[in-house]
Amino acid sequence: MSALPFWYFFRIPQLPAAISHQSNQVELQEYLCAEGDAVEVGTPLAIIENDWAVMRLSANGKGIVRKIFFSTHTHVNVGDPIAIIGTDGEEIPHSKGYSLLEVIKEKRRLAQISERVN
Repeated sequence: MSALPFWYFFRIPQLPAAISHQSNQVELQEYLCAEGDAVEVGTPLAIIENDWAVMRLSANGKGIVRKIFFSTHTHVNVGDPIAIIGTDGEEIPHSKGYSLLEVIKEKRRLAQISERVN
């Protein structure tokens, strides 16, 4: 990939209800890539965390990381872009999410919280 005239924002995706609990904010724990790194579908880009889970964000298209927006341990909102991926027009993940979310560690379970409240 020499010239990459197109790009897309790599955003924090909507969190599953089981781990969002009406919160639209996460902490950006770590970038797993650097500016200039090539990515493929499934390449891990970042680790995010909230009170309920630790999650890995992976690319859902091919390209090159052109810009990283935040430093680690920054709180960002769901939907916020955290990076720019440069690509050719055919590799932009149209009509699907730009990032893949995987829960890698559940920190709390609703049942445990309910037991403490009751």
